[in-house]
Amino acid sequence: MSIAAFNAASPRLAGVFLLLTALATAIMVPTRIMADADQPTLRLSLEAIDENTLAYIYSAVARIASGIFLVVAAGLLRSVTTPWFSAPAKLATTALSLSGVITVVSGVCALILTNIGPSAIAFDDAGLFELASRLDTARWITGKLGFSLAGLGLIALAPVQWRVGGLLKGAAVADLVIGVVMLFIWVDAATAMHRVSGIAFLAWLVVSGIWLVAGRLKPPAPTLDADDAPQNATGEYEYGRPRY
Repeated sequence: MSIAAFNAASPRLAGVFLLLTALATAIMVPTRIMADADQPTLRLSLEAIDENTLAYIYSAVARIASGIFLVVAAGLLRSVTTPWFSAPAKLATTALSLSGVITVVSGVCALILTNIGPSAIAFDDAGLFELASRLDTARWITGKLGFSLAGLGLIALAPVQWRVGGLLKGAAVADLVIGVVMLFIWVDAATAMHRVSGIAFLAWLVVSGIWLVAGRLKPPAPTLDADDAPQNATGEYEYGRPRY
């Protein structure tokens, strides 16, 4: 595949990986709920993981997959948007990439817990309980940090969409609102807001993925000065009316 062909296909590929991220997330959340591992004490959490090991493993693997897919999608978006919107595009895609990487770390911590938890309970080993506690804390922090970085990515993406114009101006406002709400993941009292932001982010992944797969991403109209705008054989400006 030539570089030009790759660049032309990149937006659609990015859309495919955003949809894969959405699918993995849609698997991760219900399996996490089924595992019922969010308990008031570490011992109760480990017992729940031991009783619902398969569901917890599915949730952890889905989390890892969602992070990997998001990293790939962000990399593809970076390759096609940076030439148009250098600073905001780099910030948005970097935040989304970091979100994916940290989400993978969170999933790996959860996966390791499925192996350590049963042993800690069976042998009542203080050392294993300490290790499980640190892993659970790391999983908790990286999970929230990954979600927050995704929110920052949406906030940084808003000016990019606004500049493209058209219907994306409305999407830019939605991205800004969703991104800000996602940052409240650190506020334990905002439980209802956590659910709303999670659903909103999932919806963003689906809508953005479909929009990109459909080939709707177009470069913004150039705003060239009259002296710089290229002209065709008839002397007309190739990119429409110049900006004076």
